Amino acid sequence: MSPVGKLASSPISFRRPRFFYESAREGFQDVSSQYCDSPRDGVLLPAFVGWSPREGCGVYDPVQNLGLKCAFYDLQDDLAVDVDQLDGLAASGAFAVIVVIHYFGKTEPKIDQIHAIAQRHGLALVEDLAHGFFTAMGGGPAGRHGDVNLFSLHKMLPMRSGGMVSYGNPRLVGKQRSTRPDLAAEILSYDFSSIAARRRQNFEGLTQRLLALPQNGGLFRLMWPELADTDVPQTLPLYIEGSRRDEIYTRMNAEGIGVVSLYHTLVSEVGQSHERMLRLSEHITNLPCHQDMTESDLSTVVDSFRRTLESL
Repeated sequence: MSPVGKLASSPISFRRPRFFYESAREGFQDVSSQYCDSPRDGVLLPAFVGWSPREGCGVYDPVQNLGLKCAFYDLQDDLAVDVDQLDGLAASGAFAVIVVIHYFGKTEPKIDQIHAIAQRHGLALVEDLAHGFFTAMGGGPAGRHGDVNLFSLHKMLPMRSGGMVSYGNPRLVGKQRSTRPDLAAEILSYDFSSIAARRRQNFEGLTQRLLALPQNGGLFRLMWPELADTDVPQTLPLYIEGSRRDEIYTRMNAEGIGVVSLYHTLVSEVGQSHERMLRLSEHITNLPCHQDMTESDLSTVVDSFRRTLESL
């Protein structure tokens, strides 16, 4: 009979090594420099990848900096992956890494199939959870399959900067080193479950108010009217009909409402071959639903949105 100790003693059971950086971008470059041995080891990215002149592109800049080959795979109108096209690209033998993005904190609905594609063709799977820190911490499928998971801490917590890389496959850990190890103590100072609950509550409160607006279904529609049980939103994305998105953004921000239009400009390399994604990038705007917001704030945001629509 084998002895059974009174305490856990295995240092490898359920271990997911984590490294901390100034940004998730820095972490992804550290990952890619270790895993991609040559520029021939290409990276597959989703075609909905944003860029801005001030911030660049967090997931694409490291690929460019290392001179790696890159191809973009298609998404559906709801930002779910086109798994058939992804499978064909992965089967080509030209790529070493698949990156999948969990947009705005919503779990990619085909993550199981994407994981199977990566395993079948021998590619590493990187889950970009820049918007999905709390979604991944909730125990759902997001963050469960990735050989590597990327997190942008400052997008979800009140921090000026910060990125984290978590390894689901410890064999990929080599010479990586944290540049901001102090962030480990910082993030552990927060109550993850309470923040997640407040964000979900705010998302649902905004959704109820938005669905009641007469312009719903005409001037705008909700990208995701419902949340999955384990999803925790980064923002609430809206699809704005016509060409009003930028004016809505400008007017609401002038009223002090922190509206953003994430992915408003896609990286130029996406090109006209992904017209659906280019068109989508012109119509999405994002309302805040973060943990600082109160019930009163939700009404303030929707009232500003309503007034703006009426004025247009």
